[in-house]
Amino acid sequence: MRNIKKIIMYIGVPLAFFSSILLSCQDDDVVIVRDTELITMAKTINEVDFNDGIENINTDATIVIVFSHTLNPELFSEALTFKSGADAVAYSLVFSNTNSTVTFTPDSKLLHETGYALLLPAGNYTLEGKTFDAPLSLNFITAAFVPPVVSISSDVNELEENNATATITASLDRISQKDVSAMITIAGTAISGVDYNISGNINITIPAGNLAAVITITTILDDENEGNESIVLSLEDAVNANGNSTGLTIIIKEALSAISLKGVFSLTWDGQGSSNEGKAIHLVANVDIADLSIYGLGVANNGGGTDGLEYTFPAQAVTAGDNILVAREPELISAYFGACVSEFQYVLLANTSISQNGDDAIELFSGTTVIETYGDVDLDGTGEAWEYTGSWAYKFEGVWSSGGIDCSIGASTMQTSSCVYPICTPALSIQGVMALLWEGSGTNGGKALHLKAQRDIADLSIYSTSIANNGGGSDGIEFTLPAISVSEGDDILLARETATLSNYFGSCITSFEYVIETSSLNQNGDDAIELYQGNDVIETYGDVIPDGTGEPWEYTGTWAYKINGSWVNGALDCAAGSTSTQNSACVYPACD
Repeated sequence: MRNIKKIIMYIGVPLAFFSSILLSCQDDDVVIVRDTELITMAKTINEVDFNDGIENINTDATIVIVFSHTLNPELFSEALTFKSGADAVAYSLVFSNTNSTVTFTPDSKLLHETGYALLLPAGNYTLEGKTFDAPLSLNFITAAFVPPVVSISSDVNELEENNATATITASLDRISQKDVSAMITIAGTAISGVDYNISGNINITIPAGNLAAVITITTILDDENEGNESIVLSLEDAVNANGNSTGLTIIIKEALSAISLKGVFSLTWDGQGSSNEGKAIHLVANVDIADLSIYGLGVANNGGGTDGLEYTFPAQAVTAGDNILVAREPELISAYFGACVSEFQYVLLANTSISQNGDDAIELFSGTTVIETYGDVDLDGTGEAWEYTGSWAYKFEGVWSSGGIDCSIGASTMQTSSCVYPICTPALSIQGVMALLWEGSGTNGGKALHLKAQRDIADLSIYSTSIANNGGGSDGIEFTLPAISVSEGDDILLARETATLSNYFGSCITSFEYVIETSSLNQNGDDAIELYQGNDVIETYGDVIPDGTGEPWEYTGTWAYKINGSWVNGALDCAAGSTSTQNSACVYPACD
């Protein structure tokens, strides 16, 4: 069963050339083509030489045979057969303009791991009566079936809380001839139907011949100030495909109320007159507020449940971004904070109800409605992750962290304690350093510096960077950041070659709010990094004096990354052989 077509084909060497005797320069290599004989000059299958018995052939097979003379298409087509075992297989033929080249294509995909035979008996298949003396028998076996891989991706990594949408795509790495199905599992701190809605079936099906199926996630605005929440998606129970085990996480960014909790204190320091001196609550105004007195605080002591509204703010106006400290002993805690107390626009006197001991939950009220809680009002915090006895808790990017139990003991000022309150540290910090080398990176493509804004910064140009090469000491300021404003939590990536690193990071590059190119980055993995505010070094990664080779902080061919204030490093040269951070042996943590 066959179809026959003609195509126009320009051949640079006349076929008549093959009707002469071809003699090589070596007597042992004489090849004779008799003008009375039809022979095959070349045979290919999927553009490789077709040797009888070839295996692992793709099921989309195309066979091309070049003959020495012009064929009679009708005679040739009647004699040619294509079979799998005893069963004939439908195919199509296309002849060149000279009828000497035949392209053979099965009418449908072949079966996997199956033998096929293309047969042409001896006979006369030319217009000139040239004989085909040697029967043609070409056998091949198709490749085993390798299931496609199904994976999921999202067009965004973060969603605002108010009616923002993420498109989740389940995609195949190649078209399948069978329907592919899988289940998208959803976990995380966000709750379906409360924090977001799903449009589409999480039991996805990608029809045969297609490459993708889509669902959408849309966030829901609620009245609670519960911090950022996560949606964690992964694939399970893939059918007719292998499921990629790599999941993804989408962060729902809290739509903040007009005022929110920023930190809580139950500090104990040397020279403290009473335990009340270290009791305070830090709040931040997220918008301009004309009358602060509509808000208040309550302390739920010892897990005994809410005590209701216990402190009402004074009737005054505040501006968006203002930091407000409510303290039992404003003067004494201000002295402990030292110059850092200037970070608070208002330091207010609290009443005796602000009595937390580090194991008590804090409630923020709007009127009589609780809009935010730190801790659990029904649980004594002793031993809990949120305990802050002799310490503080601080919220950054919607996530709470603690300075560590009793970390303020032994110091008489905030700056000399082992747990400096974050608002008292520089507003910009080093988050990661890179000297990556991968396939296609070149010498400089993987040189980068990751900075993190710890607070809103009106003018980033007060900060600068420097590379201290080969342990030769500080080189002073080498690059000054641009005069732009950034927000708390913003990730800033300085890169030697932004395009090269962006390609390597793939979709992860969108997790950086700013990507800035600078030729000043010339670190090789054994060089220290300095961050300046004005002319002062405020942070250093590594040591500017010794060369970093063999030191614990070395990052040759890899990265270093700060997690909870401590540095971790990828294995040396761990990016070698990779083409993206996602398929490397050491995914950059911000992309994981």
